[in-house]
Formats: sequence, C-alpha cells, structure tokens
Amino acid sequence: MHFTADAIATLLHAPLANVEAHWPLVVEALAALKILDPTMEVAAIASIGSESYVFAPEKEPGSDAYFRRMYEFDRSLGNVESGDGPKYCGRGFVPLVGRSGYARFGKLVGADLVEQPDLVLDPAVAARILAYDFMLKGVPKAAAEDDWVKVRRLVHGDLSGWKRFNGILIPLLKLLPEKA
Repeated sequence: MHFTADAIATLLHAPLANVEAHWPLVVEALAALKILDPTMEVAAIASIGSESYVFAPEKEPGSDAYFRRMYEFDRSLGNVESGDGPKYCGRGFVPLVGRSGYARFGKLVGADLVEQPDLVLDPAVAARILAYDFMLKGVPKAAAEDDWVKVRRLVHGDLSGWKRFNGILIPLLKLLPEKA
C-alpha cells in the first residue's frame, strides 16, 4: 500500500476509523484481481472519495418516489418489475444501480445481490464490486496512462463530480514516486 489510512482520512476529511476499516478491503480486492498498483490506489481513493465523504459504502439518498421516477422500468438497467427502482437504487463505494448490475456483480462476488441488494453495503462486498467494476471497465489501463478524465468517465459514466475527484487526485499524484 502506498497510502496510509491516516493520509487518506486527512486528505478526504473522512473518519479515520472508516478508512482504517475499509481501505485494506479495497487493497485486498484490487490485489485479488491482480490490478493493484499505485495508480489503481489513486483511482480507488479518488473514486471513493468523490462519491462518499465518509469513505464507506453508502445508499444513494432519495425516497422511493424519487427512485421510481429515476429507475423504475428502465430496461437499460434491467429494471423490468414494479419496485425495481427503489430496490436496485445506487449502493456501494461507487453506486451500483439496476437489477442487471446487481445480478452481474452478484455472480462475480458470489452473493445473491438481486434478492439481498443491501449486501452491497457490506464493505467487503462493496470493495470486491469496486475492483471488478474497475477491471471490467478498463480503469487500470486508463490510470496507467494517466488519463484521469477517462478514469472518471469510466467509473462514473460522465464527468459530474470532476471537481471533487480532481481535488483528491492532484495531491495523491504528488505523493507517488516519479515514473521511470
């Protein structure tokens, strides 16, 4: 690990106890997929930090009415049944959304996330989902190429939240050793 829990908590203004508990799970998940390197640590910290001010898996804020309006019967998310909007709203270190996403990542992590969507809030499960998401979207290649705009787009789908992401990214990059 190139970044200590204390350094991450200080940079993100996040509770140290959360970082101490969750950062090793993220590192372990990235290592298990053989995608752990300094740039992936940066990508993970900046991505989690731009989504969560407390460095913990979270449930997207909103009411059932909001989730129905945003996600109900959205076939691109695999939401085909009544109640899918609220049931498969965003959860995790980086929000996992939609029945098909819950099914796909459930198979990858070996948990029935379709029947138990709140399992995505378990830090160990959320860390493994984050690592698989990074791997499947090509984040390691973009991070290795220092294409941080692409990293943000791959992880989040667009550049919303870029200001916070970049505000975390810049100090992290300054802490990395120079590339040869």
